[in-house]
Amino acid sequence: MQSASIKTVLPLSLVTGASMLAMDFYLPAVPNLQTSLGIDVTLAQATIAIFLTGLAASQLLWAEALTRIGPRRSVTIGIVLLIATSIGGALASSIDVLLALRFVQGIAAGAAMVVAPSVVRATLSDEDAVRGSAAIGMVEALVPAAGPLLGTVLLAYTDWRGIFWVLAALALIVMPFVIRVTPRELPGLDRTVDASFGTLFKNRKFRRLAACHALSFGALITYVASLPQLTVHALGLGPSAFSTLQIIGVASFIVVASQAGAISKRFGTARAIQAGAWAQALLCAAAVGLSVFVPPSFSAAAIFSCIFCAALAVRGPATFSEVLAVPPAQMGRASALLILGVLVAGALGTQLAAPFMAGRSTAPLMLVMLGLCVTSLITVLPYPENEEEASCSASSTLR
Repeated sequence: MQSASIKTVLPLSLVTGASMLAMDFYLPAVPNLQTSLGIDVTLAQATIAIFLTGLAASQLLWAEALTRIGPRRSVTIGIVLLIATSIGGALASSIDVLLALRFVQGIAAGAAMVVAPSVVRATLSDEDAVRGSAAIGMVEALVPAAGPLLGTVLLAYTDWRGIFWVLAALALIVMPFVIRVTPRELPGLDRTVDASFGTLFKNRKFRRLAACHALSFGALITYVASLPQLTVHALGLGPSAFSTLQIIGVASFIVVASQAGAISKRFGTARAIQAGAWAQALLCAAAVGLSVFVPPSFSAAAIFSCIFCAALAVRGPATFSEVLAVPPAQMGRASALLILGVLVAGALGTQLAAPFMAGRSTAPLMLVMLGLCVTSLITVLPYPENEEEASCSASSTLR
């Protein structure tokens, strides 16, 4: 990646990481919050659920903002809101106030998730866009693993209010760098282009690739969300096993994602996406078969985490870049729909697997993941072409 591209991608990756820390950095502080405010577990956990609700709801909001007021204003508003709600959270005197602030904080965190990939895709070449998407993906993989650990360390010196102060400081630090690299408007923006959601859904290539990406990342969310229960009930191990499996998966993703651009360049974007999809589907099928005959073990879970995340790193950045290969006027809404699809697929997969996670078998979880991954694979067989590309290909054949 060229130095100019790095100067764009790095700040956008940092603001994405700061936004995600509002969730992952905060998690270890929930018990401390519960004791401090004298509330029950349900209300304490609600501060997590309401953040995620705001995050999911914000995707369509920021899509509209990106189109109407541009990426720079959108990301600036998002960071300012993130800083303000973090300061407000640190000063909150009651759980009602904190819940309201956490909802707005979830909305604020969504800005980076819509703006960052859109700016990367619109301002960089195809090859660098894949690498840029991979860099953002590495941050999105690293933060959920490192965030809770860093939060736990910080709690040795402060309380839950201190977590919010640190979040505000981090957002304030990255703010000037992000604003500097974010354009007022996406390059090549043509406001006469129909950017409605209906038009995007009519785009066959977008529709299929967005579903492909959402289902594959939904499978990952399902796995990670179910892993704490799986390690306790199926593997008979403690929390440290979950942390170790997380580290293995994240490390595997980062190593392979760092080469995502080179892989797509050498084999082609379509082959990279299809290869990753095949690898995940076959891996889940093998895991389902083995779960019938072989008792679950930590080593098998470690191998599964490593291969699954590596395959996701092969296909994920390329798919994200391809999904956003739409006119600049449509990028905000395309990015929002993609992230919303990931959240919905992850939530549905997690709920489908949840009733079976108290058992000693890994088969139910693997079956849910297999369904998601096979469906994801089907969406790229054959690889979808733009309607214009298909017309040109047909014309060439007739000649």
